[in-house]
Amino acid sequence: MNTEQIKHQQTTGFPRLRFAPDLEQSYQKTRASLTRQRARVASIAGLILFLIYAAIDLLTLPAELAQVTVAIRLTITSPVITVVAWLAFRSAPSDRVFEQLYTLAYFLGGLSVVAIIGVARHMAFPLPYEGMILMLMFGYFAMGLPFLSASTVSLVLVFSYFMTELWSGMPSPLIMSNLFFLMTANVIGMVGAWTSEYRHRAHFLDRQLLNLMHQAARDESRRKTELITAASHDLRQPLNVIDITLESLSPGNGGASLQPVTNRLKDMTRHLRRLLGTVFDSARLNEGMVQADIQATLLAPVFRDLRDLMADSLGSQNVELLIDQGSGKLQVLADPSLLFRVLQNLVFNAVEHSGGTTVRVSAEHQGRQVCVRVLDNGAGLPSELRETLFSPYVRGRGQTDCPGLGLGLTIVQEFTALMQGTCGVDTETGRGSAFWIRLPAAATASPEPGQGLRIPSGYEHQAG
Repeated sequence: MNTEQIKHQQTTGFPRLRFAPDLEQSYQKTRASLTRQRARVASIAGLILFLIYAAIDLLTLPAELAQVTVAIRLTITSPVITVVAWLAFRSAPSDRVFEQLYTLAYFLGGLSVVAIIGVARHMAFPLPYEGMILMLMFGYFAMGLPFLSASTVSLVLVFSYFMTELWSGMPSPLIMSNLFFLMTANVIGMVGAWTSEYRHRAHFLDRQLLNLMHQAARDESRRKTELITAASHDLRQPLNVIDITLESLSPGNGGASLQPVTNRLKDMTRHLRRLLGTVFDSARLNEGMVQADIQATLLAPVFRDLRDLMADSLGSQNVELLIDQGSGKLQVLADPSLLFRVLQNLVFNAVEHSGGTTVRVSAEHQGRQVCVRVLDNGAGLPSELRETLFSPYVRGRGQTDCPGLGLGLTIVQEFTALMQGTCGVDTETGRGSAFWIRLPAAATASPEPGQGLRIPSGYEHQAG
């Protein structure tokens, strides 16, 4: 079964209530499962109705006739319905077999009504035939049997009623009158059953097509994930080679005049690596690939990794990074890798865009939360950026000429949300900015085993 088969079936239609073989087999399996679910309610309702009819028989029929009709309802019909209701809640038999048993129960229930009418005729009691109409309507609509099964069984029941009336000696005009109204009710039921099944089959095709489209979307997402993974590795490899080559260059061999060029190339390589990291982060977020592994996290190793990374990544930029090591003893509930990436983005944002000479990182308790701040002594944010700063592709006129995508702070916001935290900024024009994130404070007062180790964030080499 594929998209082309389903679309072809929708185009050609199915007035005979039949699909192509592959589709028909799948539909019947689905229909049988739904029939079993519907039977759980319909069989219980049918059992209640037959018990009510038994009570009405005792109250309205002659004692001799009531003994027979109640016996038929309680010893034949009700046990059959009870078994069907019991099987409806079990895993065995299979759905297809259960559907057949369900149809058989309808047939036996209808025969019991015919038998009750026949007994009443034999005892010369004028029992109306409307019970057959009620039975037909219950089979067609309440039980929701397939059109072919319901129609076949109903026609057999109508024929059985006709033969019973002939056997009882009812006058032919009266038989034909009753049969006319009974057949009219049966035709109404057949039309309703055909319409219901046709609509159900159309919905089935729509669901199957939608499922295939979802599967195609998942496959496409998986291919994108594989592409992102491959690109993340393949694009960083040449950057690493360039880095190694630049580091191996000696001013003594090439002349001191080459050193500014070498430094410039190093800076651009670092920036390109950060740019690639931002693109891959955004792609992972869009594909739902980023999952937060929240745990009690000591800030000290995060700050240490951040300090080591920035010492290697600031390059020739005249910016000093100051980290409050005393606040490193605080613990938060966070994903260490995501937290590291958030702080890295905030620090680089301050370095490249604030125009300041100092960036400070600190943390403090605020009730049940820990607030981590990244402060700079730069020019502050212009008022027009404050409302949209964390939106995608919003980029201010920074103090450097390095190109960017305007995704860094968006990633900060989304990573922080994954860790069940919040982020924001306090700024004043001409007096710098203080970006902050608030995360739940960890309940433990001491680090768990292994928390003092370096964090395997997977981002350590993105910035150079």
